[in-house]
Amino acid sequence: MASNKRRFITLRLSISSAFVGVVVVSCLLLGAWTFYDVHELIHQSIEERLHDDVAIGALQIDAQAHARLVKPSDEGSPDYMNIKHTLQKIRKNGSGIRYVYTMRKLDNEQIIFVVDAETNLTNMSHLGDVYSNATPELLASFEKPYKVHVEKTYSSDEWGTWLSSYAPIITKEGRLDGIVGMDISAKRIKRYEDYYFIFILRAFIIISVLVILLAIMFSRMISRPMIILENDMAKVQKFDLSSKLNIKSNIKEVNNMKDALENMKSGLRSFKKFVPADLVAELIKLNKEAVLSAEKRVLTVSFSDIADFTSISEMLKPEQLVGNLGTYFEGMTKTILKNRGTIDKYIGDAIMSFWGAPNYQEDHAFLACQSALESQRFLSSIAGDWKAKGVPIFNTRIGINTGELIVGNMGYEERLNYTVMGDTVNLASRLEGLNKFYGTRIMISEFTLDTVKYRMETRLLDTVAVKGKKTGVKIYELISEKGNIDKGLMEFLALYNEGISLYEKQDWPGSVKVFAEALKLRNDDKPVQMLLERCRKFEKEGTPPDWNGVTVFHEK
Repeated sequence: MASNKRRFITLRLSISSAFVGVVVVSCLLLGAWTFYDVHELIHQSIEERLHDDVAIGALQIDAQAHARLVKPSDEGSPDYMNIKHTLQKIRKNGSGIRYVYTMRKLDNEQIIFVVDAETNLTNMSHLGDVYSNATPELLASFEKPYKVHVEKTYSSDEWGTWLSSYAPIITKEGRLDGIVGMDISAKRIKRYEDYYFIFILRAFIIISVLVILLAIMFSRMISRPMIILENDMAKVQKFDLSSKLNIKSNIKEVNNMKDALENMKSGLRSFKKFVPADLVAELIKLNKEAVLSAEKRVLTVSFSDIADFTSISEMLKPEQLVGNLGTYFEGMTKTILKNRGTIDKYIGDAIMSFWGAPNYQEDHAFLACQSALESQRFLSSIAGDWKAKGVPIFNTRIGINTGELIVGNMGYEERLNYTVMGDTVNLASRLEGLNKFYGTRIMISEFTLDTVKYRMETRLLDTVAVKGKKTGVKIYELISEKGNIDKGLMEFLALYNEGISLYEKQDWPGSVKVFAEALKLRNDDKPVQMLLERCRKFEKEGTPPDWNGVTVFHEK
């Protein structure tokens, strides 16, 4: 019976093979690239020389004399012999040039030879001989605008394989009488290419030998400490976290791996107290043991909750609800972590998170606001797809507050939770709920605004005293990053802020007028509707004697 046992190779062999393989492949690719570049360079150099040589050669041809050569019998005429002699001098002075000749295109579109520099009668083309292997470049040389043409590829005919160039012969009247052609043999070009190919091959062999020797040496340096690391990791798999690594290596990465493994074991020792043991393996980022501890620190706390979640959950099948929540929590969590936030807990469909701990962050309030804005953009990005599928979309309300609170490891010795507590947390939770009353998505306190007002676009909503508090706190809607609003919204906010200013001065007629104008721009804006209704009431009934601008909420 055949065995299903997998076969493994040693670390030393795998490193050596990988090292050699990478370098050999790199050398092959580099050699191919170099050869291609040399090939292109040779062709370009030859093409440039052919271009210059044929252009200069065409200028040496007596165009008027060339025009007089029309019949085969003109082949022995003085004009013919003078031009032939000129072509022979051109061939002699042009290094590597095999054939030089002139051609003419007849009215019937045939291309014929006129003068050939060749002296061998067997290979010589005679005046009037038809050339039937015309290439596009040759044909183009007879068309306006008249200029020099060089073949981009080899062309073959009965005389061999060539790289050719053509230049116009122009009479004094500006008429094209024919072209001068030059051919260089492909064999000559091939000799250049073979020389460079042999050079590259020799370099490849030498480098490969050196690489094999280096691979053997480096694989030994790496494999020995890696075996020690492997043995220790096997103990970690069994949650044996007591061993100490004793590795001495000059390789930075090996020492980094040793330090990372020690940090992981330290983190596992800590998080084994926070969560069940089967989750400990995933929680390896802390590098110190956790103990019961707490401290006061100024942080920013955020609460998010899905609006009307109870109604939505009743509309969906359990498996569909779980799938949608998975997508939601994944996107929200990634956004929070991307902005360096700490997830405190998931409470049903709500998420509690905070910024500024365990690692200190000077701009924790800004990061919390940035995360909230990006969370709303994430929800917008999936809303279209969900709506198209007929799935209820999630609208999330977020409350953010900044202030002093207690942060640390809470619980008892065998089960800890890194969390925050205090009035700052309670107010953040209340702000999340107040979004429903004001029809907003993201609400922040005046304490958060103090640190982000130069970086975020906001608007004052109200001064409120939440349940359990008598002191009023100014609350704001977080709109966007500074400068990231369109002209229409800017115009609306300008009117809104003017209305708020009049509202605070208790100018009820003025505030009614301005809020009414703002409502025309956004007739579904709930804060404007509420303030307008309040101002109209005060204008009509007068301001209550005990009114201090604070709205008191008796419910969460």
